Amino acid sequence: MSMAVEMLAIVACATAAGATCFLMLERREARQFAASKAEELYTLIETFDQGLIAFFEQSCAMAAKRRLYQPADSGLAELMRDSAKARMLISFYFPTLWPTVRRADAAVAATVAALQRYYAEPTHASALHLETVMSDLREAMETLKHAVVTAHRDGPARRIRRRLLGPSRPVAVAA
Repeated sequence: MSMAVEMLAIVACATAAGATCFLMLERREARQFAASKAEELYTLIETFDQGLIAFFEQSCAMAAKRRLYQPADSGLAELMRDSAKARMLISFYFPTLWPTVRRADAAVAATVAALQRYYAEPTHASALHLETVMSDLREAMETLKHAVVTAHRDGPARRIRRRLLGPSRPVAVAA
């Protein structure tokens, strides 16, 4: 009888060790997958940001020469693909970023409106307004990139823990 109990204990320990190992590997793979998606989203937003700024700068230079820009030459299709892919990644993996995305969308819309105003009347005031709006666009895109990093760093488990326990306090070290 004791041999059967010992065998049962060994099987139970092996099962517990196997289940623990499986769960640890599953969590690690989930973290690695989330990290890869966050990195992909960050680089996509960075590429989109650089392309958008280049597009607006090229459009401003052409407006200063009083020539209309050619969307086919500006890489606008590639920007639209990057935007669509970023929105897909945000929808699937980072839905908490939508308020930040909306602020970035508003900054892009304001920049387009300022650019159209500059095309209509290329005055010093409209140029200053366009420069200010483009600065706001850069800031909105940097905020979005920071939000991606924060959303990845503060995964769902850490957010729940922070809500339950409150903000962490530094531990005082006795000298």
